[in-house]
This record gives sequence, structure tokens and C-alpha cells, in this order.
Amino acid sequence: MNNCSDLIQSSLYPHTCFICDQAGSDSLDLCLNCLQDLKINKHSCVICDIELTTDNSTCGKCLKTTPHFDQVSTLYRYEGIAQFLIQSLKFQTKHCCAKIMGTLMAEHFKHLDEKPDAIMAVPLHTQRIIERGFNQSEQIAQHLHKQLGIPTFQNSLTRTINTASQASLNAIERRKNIKGAFRYKALKDIESVAIVDDVVTTGSTANEIAKTLKKAGVKRVEIWAFSRA
Repeated sequence: MNNCSDLIQSSLYPHTCFICDQAGSDSLDLCLNCLQDLKINKHSCVICDIELTTDNSTCGKCLKTTPHFDQVSTLYRYEGIAQFLIQSLKFQTKHCCAKIMGTLMAEHFKHLDEKPDAIMAVPLHTQRIIERGFNQSEQIAQHLHKQLGIPTFQNSLTRTINTASQASLNAIERRKNIKGAFRYKALKDIESVAIVDDVVTTGSTANEIAKTLKKAGVKRVEIWAFSRA
């Protein structure tokens, strides 16, 4: 949609905060007060982005075992409004939340000196898509694709095993549960990929996807997520 169309749409249908129904800010369905209530992670691991007490440090887990992904980059902590947006999209089918998250992520990642060759959402198994009706991470990835102009090749990365939900599992169980669950059909001239997700918890899913991509020849795998638990 071009700028003229955006202006017309904004005048006819003004942006309204999804959280509190106040006027939206910066072409978002999120007001300035709610936007400022999103909790930024001030200090985090330079590899997995887990919260730390000091900046520019590497966590003990990443020092002990280097993950397959090169870097996790997230915007906010998984609490408060960030958690509410994610759960509203995933469990209440509030699709406007995907646009809010995708727009905020695009604003953040547009300042990168080097952008990846492609972005791909964390895939859901076909059965899970049938049950839910959509893939929330893919919706976020589509907004990133439109706003950053980075190609997306979602059909190349698939989940071949309908794994149990990760939510109720501990870190060890998550790693076992997700092992071998993904397949990647290698794409020509794609050497760097950003995997898009709504939230990174233990990083097990991200690590398994990165492992799958690198086995197929991808040289760099970043994880882009809206929040970090």
C-alpha cells in the first residue's frame, strides 16, 4: 500500500490502541503510553539474548555449548503488554497484533548494516495449522517482508513431525521433543537467514531449526523474535 493510500485509510479509520482504545501512535494500533510500557531487555547475552546483569556478555549456557544459531535478537521481555499481544494473536485470533509486532520489529531491524538473504517463520505442522487456522509467526514474517523488502521462502522450511506443545515442557524435554522435527529444502544463493518467531523461551526450537539450515549449507542463521522469555 502506498503512502497516499495509507493517509486516506488513516483519516477514514484512525488507529486505535488495541490495549486501551486510546488514539494510536505512529500508525500503530498501540498508543504512546502502552508502547512505553513494553519492557526492553537492557542487558542480555550477545548470542542467545537471555537477560543478564551486565551488557556485552555471554551467558554460561552459550559459553558451555555454542548454539547452532549465530544470534538471537528480540525487542521486549515476555511480560505485560508484549505477552498480552502474543497471546491475543495466538489464542484469540487478533490478527491486528501481528501487524503491531511486525511493524515494531521492522522499525528495529531496518537499521541493520547487513540484512539476511531471506526471512522464514518458525513453521507449524500441518495438523497444528488446521487446528489453529494460521501460523502466527508467519503473519509477523509477512509484515517484515513487506516493510523491509527481504524475500521470504516459507515453503522451503517445514515441520515434518507434529511435536507436542513446548509450553509445558522443561528445557531438556523441549530439546528432545523438537529433535529432527524440521526439514529445509536448500535454496540457491541463500547464505544467511533470519528465522522469525513471536517469542523465544529456551531457544530449543531456534537451535534445532538453525542446525537443520546449516546442515543444508546456510552459513548464518539469526533468530528475530518480538520477545524473549
